[in-house]
Amino acid sequence: MPPPIVKSPTPSPSPASPQAFRIRRARRGDAEALATLLRELGFPEGSDTQTVHWVTSHPEIEIFVACDPQDRPVGMLSLSHRPQLRLRGRIATVDELVVTESWRRRGVGKALLLHAIERAKVLSVKRLELAGRHEAGAELASFYEACGFTADCQVFRHDGFESRR
Repeated sequence: MPPPIVKSPTPSPSPASPQAFRIRRARRGDAEALATLLRELGFPEGSDTQTVHWVTSHPEIEIFVACDPQDRPVGMLSLSHRPQLRLRGRIATVDELVVTESWRRRGVGKALLLHAIERAKVLSVKRLELAGRHEAGAELASFYEACGFTADCQVFRHDGFESRR
């Protein structure tokens, strides 16, 4: 009879290690956490439960959250995708990307973006865009560029549809 295999205890991951968080789809129960993350992103009203339920069940929008070891969202990314005539296929857009202050610079944002890129490949999108905020600054622009994005267009919004912050 062979001797029993004894496993040494595995060390718990440090907060900075990639294993300290996992990425999953957002759920209806994440509404409060998503609202908090949106406020950190600069949207003071955040979101409401009804909108989170609507968006999380919409077939052309996917929200991914990075969760700490207790399954609490510490970051989120929303990815919308839809068919587009001129591309003769699908276009996808990263609409929001935010990581809570205490979890920044730990690879969470990059992991969320890489997850969105892989999802876009599965969806066979022809173009992946990222909707960045104009006032985000050079550091954030450098981060997006390091993740493979380039700035190449302007977005014009009609003033009659969205209230100003």
